[in-house]
Amino acid sequence: MIPTREVRRSEWLGPVGRRLAIGSMLIAMTSVIALAVATVLLTDSDITSAGNDNERASTTALVTSIRTAYLRDSDWNPSDLTPSTELAQAMGLGLTVRVNGRIFVSLNPPSPGGLTHTVAVTAKGRTVAVASLSFPASGLLPEEAKFRRSIEQSLALASGLALIIALATAIFGSRWLVRPLRSLTLATRRLAAGDHSSRATGVRGAGEVAELATAFNGLAEKLENEDHLRRTMVSDLAHELRTPLSVLQAQIEGISMGVVALDQRAIAAFGEEVGQLNRLVEDLSILSSAEAAGLTLNVETADLARVASNAAARLAPRYVAKGVNLEVQFNPAMVRGDPSRLEQVVVNLLSNAVKFTPPGGSVWITVSSDEQGCTLVVADTGRGIPGDELTHVFDRFFRGAGSRDTSGSGIGLAVVASLVHAHQGTIDVESSPGAGSTFRVRLPRA
Repeated sequence: MIPTREVRRSEWLGPVGRRLAIGSMLIAMTSVIALAVATVLLTDSDITSAGNDNERASTTALVTSIRTAYLRDSDWNPSDLTPSTELAQAMGLGLTVRVNGRIFVSLNPPSPGGLTHTVAVTAKGRTVAVASLSFPASGLLPEEAKFRRSIEQSLALASGLALIIALATAIFGSRWLVRPLRSLTLATRRLAAGDHSSRATGVRGAGEVAELATAFNGLAEKLENEDHLRRTMVSDLAHELRTPLSVLQAQIEGISMGVVALDQRAIAAFGEEVGQLNRLVEDLSILSSAEAAGLTLNVETADLARVASNAAARLAPRYVAKGVNLEVQFNPAMVRGDPSRLEQVVVNLLSNAVKFTPPGGSVWITVSSDEQGCTLVVADTGRGIPGDELTHVFDRFFRGAGSRDTSGSGIGLAVVASLVHAHQGTIDVESSPGAGSTFRVRLPRA
């Protein structure tokens, strides 16, 4: 079981989600700050350009006002410059007018430390006054400063809203991104805890995460199937071992009690049961050796037809006892392989065929050779194999639904596949329920 605290913790962002959220926020903050700085710089540039134009316009307007006052009355006095001082006040400027070196009009500047611009006022071809215009210390006229404050406030509000939206987007976006990974993590923990039915759910669409989820679900399904096969195999092996052991135990008890005579028949029965046990152990040994790449082959040039003929002769009594007709057709087919291992392949295929062919049925075994290689075919008129089981017939310990009423451990065909692959060959099967089965082995020519 997965601890409840761990499950609740994983329901939020998790480590990866937090990293994604923090990274997204850092990117968003950097972008917003860079945009704000760029906006301020561009705005200041525009305001400065507009301020220079306003400065020139203000200077021209005041000089014109002073000139107009002089032209109206050359014997002017400070009161004649009242319109000029009112205009300077309206513009937010300081104004000092000097006539013949003395201060004629003085209007205090709006703020100390500002820029002062001095110009000569000319009329009738001569300088009649000198005007000094004092601008605010900020370099901006009141309307310009108000406009700049408005932009700064709007920019601050927009930046704050952008950061809030970025934070919410980062958090929920990160949760959306890590949700498939969280599902995979929880499914993996359940699988590690022994729950082979665990699957990664909620992972949709395309991409690497979806592919990973698909691969995980395939792995979990395979583990679940192998667990089921292992349980079935243990049960089947126990049954396979129990039968000969029970017979041996009964015969030994009968001999020890004097009920059964220790004669040649009893010894032959012992040998048959021990041989069955030995074949089961040998099959298991072959499987384990093949999976561990430790299967050794005594390779030589051999005639597959002769190998098949020997195997058919070994199985002939069993066919006769069950009433199944065995038909053979052998043509020379030279291969490079281990004759004893190849004979085991044929024996297992023929044993499988007679096991699932009812009395009165037939089994055909043929060996042929062509330019592509050598072919061994074992076909029967047995019960056949359902389509959904065809892909599993060579799996270790697999037993189909129709084989429960027959003895066997489910490793015979797995041994066949392992031995064929060890000889660089291929094996396939064609079958349908009620129409029999055909196993085809292809081996390279010598």
